[in-house]
Amino acid sequence: MNQEYAIETVGLTKTFGDRVCVDRLDLKVRSGELYALLGDNGAGKTTTISMLTTLLKPSDGDFFICGYRGGKDTEAIKASFGIVSQDVAIYQELTAYENLRFIADLYGIPHREAEERIIKLLSEAGLGDRSNDLVGEFSGGMQRKLSIASALLHEPRVLFLDEPTVGLDPASRRQIWQQLISLKKQGVTILLTTHYLEEAELLADRIGIIRDGRLVVEGTIDELRYKIRGIRGIAIRLAEPMGAEAVEPRLGYLRDRFGSDVYFDELRNTIHMSQPHDRELMESLREVMDWLTREKISFSRFATSEPNLEEVFLAIATGSGSGLDG
Repeated sequence: MNQEYAIETVGLTKTFGDRVCVDRLDLKVRSGELYALLGDNGAGKTTTISMLTTLLKPSDGDFFICGYRGGKDTEAIKASFGIVSQDVAIYQELTAYENLRFIADLYGIPHREAEERIIKLLSEAGLGDRSNDLVGEFSGGMQRKLSIASALLHEPRVLFLDEPTVGLDPASRRQIWQQLISLKKQGVTILLTTHYLEEAELLADRIGIIRDGRLVVEGTIDELRYKIRGIRGIAIRLAEPMGAEAVEPRLGYLRDRFGSDVYFDELRNTIHMSQPHDRELMESLREVMDWLTREKISFSRFATSEPNLEEVFLAIATGSGSGLDG
C-alpha cells in the first residue's frame, strides 16, 4: 500500500444480518493529516472505527494502517494506533499517574522511558499538578484529556478519536482542540468522528461525510463549500427605503433567473437570494448588477456569504444538496 496514507480502506464492508452498516467504503487518510468523518447517528462512523481498530471483523473488503494489512498484521496494527472512544476508559479509583503507569506496564515500556513519557503527557494535558489525584475526582474534560494521554503513551503513529468531546463544556472542548492541534503538528495522523460541526471546521485538514455506510463526499471545507455553491447567499441592501409594495413587483426577473427563494426583507431593506449552483459567482453577480442598473435601484451594500459546514453537512447528509457538484 502507498505509504503516503496512514489509513486506507478498500471496499470495506460490515453487515449485521440483512443490515448493511458500512457499504464498500473507500477511504484514504494521509500521514500527519487530521481527517474528520461526519455523519448522522447510524451512518457507520463508529462501526468503521471498530473495524479499523480490529474490534470488529469486516464482512468484506480490506484496510491498511501504516501499511499493515487488516486481518493479517493484527499485532503490528494494534501497536501502531491509539484510540479514544466515546466512553472514558480509565480507572476511577486510581490516580492519573497510576492509570498511565498501568498502561505503560501493559505495553512493556521500560521503567525509565515510561516515567519520562508519563511526566511529559500529563504536562501536555495540563494535568501535571494533578498526577497524584484520584481520577474519580476529575471533571469530564480532565478525564477525557487523560484518556487521550493514555492512548498516546506507546507513541502511536495513528490516533482514532470517536466523539472525543461529547458531553463536555465549551472550555473543556477547546482545551482538547488545542491538544489535537499540537498532536497534528507532531505528525500524528488523526481520524476524528464528531457531531460538533464547529469542531471539524476548526481542526480538520479534510472532511468526509458518510451516509448509510457510504462516503458521499469529501474534501477541505473550502472544497465542500464549492460543491454546494447553490447555498451561497447574495444580499443587496437598498440605499433608500422602498417598501415591499415597490420592490416585490420588480423581483419577477430575479426569481426567474435565481429561483423562488428570492425575497425582500422589508425590515432590513435587503433583497436576499441564493447563487444558482450551475453558474459561477461572477456571472451571477454581473447579472444582479445589470438588473439593479436597469431597474434604477441604488444600493448601499452588496455582499455574498459562504455556507458554513453545518449548512454543507445538512445539504449533503439529508440528500437535499441540489447544488452538489460532482
